[in-house]
Amino acid sequence: MPVSFYEVAWIFVIYAFLGWCTEVAYAALDTGKFVNRGFLNGPVCPVYGCGVLVVIVVLTPLKENFLILFAGSFLLTSIIEFITGFLLEKLFHNQWWDYSNEHFNICGYVCLKFSILWGIACTLIMDVIHPSIYKVIKIVPKLPGTIILVILCIAFAVDLIITVSTILKFNAHLKMLDELAVKLKVVSDEIGENIYEGVTTVIEKSEEWSENIEHVRATHEEKRAERKQERREEFLQLQAKYKEALEKRNIGERRLIKAFPAMKAKGHEESFGKLKKYFEEKRIDRNIDK
Repeated sequence: MPVSFYEVAWIFVIYAFLGWCTEVAYAALDTGKFVNRGFLNGPVCPVYGCGVLVVIVVLTPLKENFLILFAGSFLLTSIIEFITGFLLEKLFHNQWWDYSNEHFNICGYVCLKFSILWGIACTLIMDVIHPSIYKVIKIVPKLPGTIILVILCIAFAVDLIITVSTILKFNAHLKMLDELAVKLKVVSDEIGENIYEGVTTVIEKSEEWSENIEHVRATHEEKRAERKQERREEFLQLQAKYKEALEKRNIGERRLIKAFPAMKAKGHEESFGKLKKYFEEKRIDRNIDK
């Protein structure tokens, strides 16, 4: 049981790092390659640090009872994962993980399978791993330990600021793609409507003034061609802007999409899907070139 802020901070940092290692190992087994699966850029997963810390603080007095320890770990970690997923979605308008395809899930934020794994993992940590880690925290001299902890906390804060900035830019990027897509559709529809209106107008006029049909047709064809050319140029400009926006180089966005393959961008689903597909195609092209 931690008895000071110093110990609490170290427990959080250590298990945030071990959680990141677990996510990377899981991704390596699943995909066969390294993927930085953390929310932040650095090697930490804060949700793991918070989850284990809460379990240690709340359940240490009850650790001798295996069933209570497991049930408490199962419940506490599920609550933390649900709250974290809910808050991240409300703050950044993205659902970072989605268990909707898993049985017995709640809003896609938590599911029975992973909650059981959380429970087993935290029970193992409490009984086997944490006693040794806590001894190391107690043994390390406090002055160098504090200095190292301050450096790590500063790095964590900087990483958090960079990550939040990246997410905000990412959302703005998706919004811009959505706006350009809407404009492209409007111009495309207008081109089609102009063609239709031009044809029907010629037919109507020809019925009214059959003797002037050639003149009427020529006049409308000329006007329609001018308008069509203007809209076509506008369409091509918008297409170029959309392509430029889609191909905008952003390492942070690519990392987030790789780290959270089940992520959903609420309100920007179509643009997010196209951006994700573009990144995947570029990755395949790079692998072919190698």
